[in-house]
Amino acid sequence: MNYSTRYFALLALGLAASCQSKEEKANAALADALQAQAESPAEQARMAAQKAAYVLPPARPASAVDVRAGVQQLLPEEGYLELVSVKGQNLQPITIGFPPAWRIGVKLGYPKVGPGYKIPFEAVLRWKPTGYVETKPKSALLVMQTPKDSLMRFHISEMGLGSKVVPVRPGVPVTVQGVLYTYIDRDNAQRLLVYPYQNKQVYLTLAN
Repeated sequence: MNYSTRYFALLALGLAASCQSKEEKANAALADALQAQAESPAEQARMAAQKAAYVLPPARPASAVDVRAGVQQLLPEEGYLELVSVKGQNLQPITIGFPPAWRIGVKLGYPKVGPGYKIPFEAVLRWKPTGYVETKPKSALLVMQTPKDSLMRFHISEMGLGSKVVPVRPGVPVTVQGVLYTYIDRDNAQRLLVYPYQNKQVYLTLAN
C-alpha cells in the first residue's frame, strides 16, 4: 500500500468513526428523552390509565347485584312496557368500549374502554298500550335484543324486519332474555355504572 492509498484509507476510517460517534450520540440522546418522558408525571398517569382500563374485575354471582334499575333502561321511555320481574345471571367480567358521547372528552392517548360486567338476564314484561283513543290494539310485535346487537333496547313495533320478535298482547306477560352492560364506577369500586342506553347515569350497588 503506497502513501496515497494509506492516507485515504485512514481518512475513510476517521469519517466512519465520526459518523458512528454522531449516530451513537443521537441514539443516546433519543433514549434519554424517551426515558425522561416515561418518568414524567403525565406519562405515568397515561400508562396507569391504560393499565387500569384492561384489568378485569372478578367474576361475581347473580346475587351480587339487583339488575332491575338497569334493565329499566332497556325499556321505552314512553312507559308502555312494564317490567313485571327480572332475574339476573352471573356477572361476566368484560372490557367495554365507551359510548360515542363519552369518547369526545377522552384525552389523546388515553383508553376509550373500561372494565365492567356483561350481565345476562331473564325478565317478564307486560305491554300497556298508551296513546290509543278510539280502539285498543289486539296484538303487536315485541322487538327483542339479538346477539349481534346487544345494545338494542326492547320496543313494540308493527313490523320486525331484520329483528328478533315475539308476539305480545295487551296486559299479557311475556318472558324475554337480554344482556345488560355495566362499567365499574371509577369513584366507587362497589358500584356499577349502567351503559347509558337512555343517556342517563344509573348506578347499581354491588353486595359485599
